[in-house]
Amino acid sequence: MRKANKRIHAGLAICAGLLCVSTGAYGQILQTFVNRPDEFAHPVPHSFDGGPLGELEGSAAFDGYFFGESGAGDGSAVGRYSVGARANAWETEVGKKVTETDFWGFAVQAGEYQDINLGLNRPKNINANRFQTGPIRSAYVTIEPIQDYKISVGQLPSVEGFESVYPWNNPVALRTALNPPQNSNSKGVQLDYDHGPFSGVLMYSDGYDTNDFNYISWLASYKFDASNQLNVYGGANLGTTGPNAFAYGEGNASPGGANGVGGQAQLAVVNSDMIGAWYSWRHKSLTIIPEVQLQYTPKLTQFANVTSGGISDNIPKGTGEFVATLFAIYKFADTPYSISGWVEYGSSWGSAAQDVWFNAPGQTLVGFAIAPAWKYNKLYARLNLGYVHLVDEGTPAAGYGSAGTGRDSFTSLMEFGFVF
Repeated sequence: MRKANKRIHAGLAICAGLLCVSTGAYGQILQTFVNRPDEFAHPVPHSFDGGPLGELEGSAAFDGYFFGESGAGDGSAVGRYSVGARANAWETEVGKKVTETDFWGFAVQAGEYQDINLGLNRPKNINANRFQTGPIRSAYVTIEPIQDYKISVGQLPSVEGFESVYPWNNPVALRTALNPPQNSNSKGVQLDYDHGPFSGVLMYSDGYDTNDFNYISWLASYKFDASNQLNVYGGANLGTTGPNAFAYGEGNASPGGANGVGGQAQLAVVNSDMIGAWYSWRHKSLTIIPEVQLQYTPKLTQFANVTSGGISDNIPKGTGEFVATLFAIYKFADTPYSISGWVEYGSSWGSAAQDVWFNAPGQTLVGFAIAPAWKYNKLYARLNLGYVHLVDEGTPAAGYGSAGTGRDSFTSLMEFGFVF
């Protein structure tokens, strides 16, 4: 999802990884892309005459799948349905690039998606109520006041993490445990710098779409050569976001409907600080990307007398998670086929209601996924196979199966889509 051998950006995150992901997962048109190999399908902007706006670019994509899942049931952490079909994601985007002769640009993206986080949630239909802006996921204006610097204002994609919310931008449609609690689109202002081997982005926003403007996030990328790139990202709160703030449904926070109030889960996620990094190494047809992420929320006792769902919103001690993942992508030369995969380890800690990172407090998991893929022109198909094992089911335990006590879950997706 992210990378091309030339800059076509104007305001979004500095992606990195030699694969293809846009940081955080959105805007295809106005992002900086770097050395995107052609392992899989990615929307490619198409130019057209925008009249008084000048030359514009547009793209679109859709993804759906059939699935089968073991370990499902009424009491299961992954839901009750073991087979079915779902729409996974769609998006369409239009934008204008910043150029040497035109110092301003913009991007507007509409889309819906539903992440499939292996072992952490069931495959389910796309969600139109995740953001306060409805299906409008990104909408921002960018200017380049001086060379190498850009400023963007509006509804902006996040800069956190290698994986994208859009499946066509990921090596595997099944997401790792890194993905759920990361920030996504939020309203704010962003500064981009890009010169030589270094690029960076700094964003001040309402993190997690809360309307509380107290969140800073960043991404710094250094390209050592054509085959090696380091990317460091993070997010930090400058204040405290209360339990009545809206927050979209990431990481078991608010489900996105009604007023979005999500209680302890929401509090822990939107008040968290994060640090993470991934490194991209590429040799011929093989790309290897290790990534680590640490997320932590300090205790929040000022809401002890506030209740959500009949439970106090007190967070009596710090809570957080650590996840390490290794991605691999291999393209078979001169063929439409590729194969990708990942392995992961994740662990969480904290007190019961606030330890929301996995399915239960103190849970530890390991897992892997593999995805052979076929791509022809604008069409693609991919078989995604994933397995997760609970090393520790947590306390109170929340496992798989109808009784919620199983330690193992296997997921398969037969995925189809197109990009334009």
